[in-house]
Amino acid sequence: MASLARYHATIRLIESAWLTPTEHSIWRAFLDEAVDPEYAACYIWERIHDDPASSPEQALHGLKADWKRLVTKLARRDLVSSQARTVVEARDNSHCFMLDQKPSGPNVSVRFDHAWVIPPSLFDDSDMDPQGALYPLLQAFLTPAKTSELQTILHTDTLESRVKNLFLLSPSVHSAFRNGHIRLFPPTNTPDQWNGETETRIKTASEVYYFVHRLSPEPCSWLFLSDGSRWDLTMQMCIMETQDANQPLPDPFLLRTHYRIAASLHLFHVEERIAEGWPSPPLFHLNIGTQKFLRSLWRVVPHFIRAQCYSALLKLDSHLYPRSFTGLVHQLPFGLNAKECTCSPNEGETLKLVERYTSIPAPLWVDYYQGTHRILIMTALSGQTLDAVFHRLPYSEREQLSKDLKSALSQLRSIPNQTSYRFSDSHGGPLFDYRFPSGVCGPFHLISEFNSFLVHKYVRVETRENISVVHARPYRSVITHADLHPRNILIDHGRLSGIVDWECAGFYPEYWEFTKLFYGAQTSPEIQSVIHDAFTGDTYEEELEVERLLWYDTPFGI
Repeated sequence: MASLARYHATIRLIESAWLTPTEHSIWRAFLDEAVDPEYAACYIWERIHDDPASSPEQALHGLKADWKRLVTKLARRDLVSSQARTVVEARDNSHCFMLDQKPSGPNVSVRFDHAWVIPPSLFDDSDMDPQGALYPLLQAFLTPAKTSELQTILHTDTLESRVKNLFLLSPSVHSAFRNGHIRLFPPTNTPDQWNGETETRIKTASEVYYFVHRLSPEPCSWLFLSDGSRWDLTMQMCIMETQDANQPLPDPFLLRTHYRIAASLHLFHVEERIAEGWPSPPLFHLNIGTQKFLRSLWRVVPHFIRAQCYSALLKLDSHLYPRSFTGLVHQLPFGLNAKECTCSPNEGETLKLVERYTSIPAPLWVDYYQGTHRILIMTALSGQTLDAVFHRLPYSEREQLSKDLKSALSQLRSIPNQTSYRFSDSHGGPLFDYRFPSGVCGPFHLISEFNSFLVHKYVRVETRENISVVHARPYRSVITHADLHPRNILIDHGRLSGIVDWECAGFYPEYWEFTKLFYGAQTSPEIQSVIHDAFTGDTYEEELEVERLLWYDTPFGI
């Protein structure tokens, strides 16, 4: 295996530079997506040290400007000849290849663009000439051999070469593809492979499977396929096929080249969006005191009248807010949300405790309404979920978020347990947690009872031996959110504005909040790090290792 000493040294140098989180991401993408990361790192290292009078930050900012000029050339929309259009439309059956099948209804309008994988004009300016300012940077990223191959392909002006560089995409997906927000590659040949034998097999195949990968929602929130249907996925496997040798499929080399560069192009767009600032706040916003006052007035209204109002508002929900909420939560007018309580009234009772004992920004309990299900009426909170806006937060705001979360968790743990059990939901009922295979357990008087439930019959003997020391320890019973993941943390203008979804809350062993943060697949190690820092001085690393062993041994549905 080739040495990656220069790669690791360059990564350390970049990480130590005073850059924004997005700039650090741009350079990680440059090095990690490069054909030869060590070769690319040598180029970056030399550019940083070319001028001893310049700081690493100055050198990286200059390099970033060059890289942005280069990658934005992929956003060009070069003209497509009528002959090439005809061949591609015949090959792709006149619809975006992401559609399972072309709509058969005569009234369904199908719209598509003829999309270049790589714009043929990429090398058609002085900067991209072999003696140009940007050419060495592309060589560093692709290697000289791959850069030369790419240039040869794009300058081969035959119908076959043009068709290998074209496919049909819906207008909105095409815009996202052009700007790097989505990328695709054949799963039978991963982006990190450049094996000639495999590549030849794919080029001559009549049917190829592609993964379409969508990057973070910003800055393309809504995408629609060529029949007008909405595309909400982050990953999709699609098929592209041809039965005619004169209608070849897109060249995998070009697709992998776009795949590699797209991440940087996407990040430059994100950087521009961040520079525009946070969205404007709503014109009217009721503070917590006003909300409590209005709630007290509303509670004077007879219950049957309140129930009729809730019923009417829920019927209007899909018309008033067609894209606001999904699942069990519905947005209502007047700054309210309605949530179906599928298990118990635990969430509403928890919100009452949080309001009474803490200043944690959580929804206010307003009312219950009995419809098809028991409905919790609560106030809505401002902000967006952490996973959707984390990339917008500079390091200073990430540090502040950790402090805000630490304060919230400290307040939460101060809530007294007034139930008759040590481990139960907030009002003494069974615990509900997605970590439990059966969904519910307890309530329990003793930690040994809780542990016995976790160590079920499927847990291996070696696991039982490895966890016995930790499970023998005494633990405090503290109230716990128990589902504190990035989609339940709200951010407004860079600050913590809310913690939502309290249905799993209850009195758990003191380590449970910490270990649950790592349960399942998390969206980002960086987000995990920020939330982890909220537990500074009060972490439970050994308990986390025990839980990981149990996760491995715990099947669903036992």
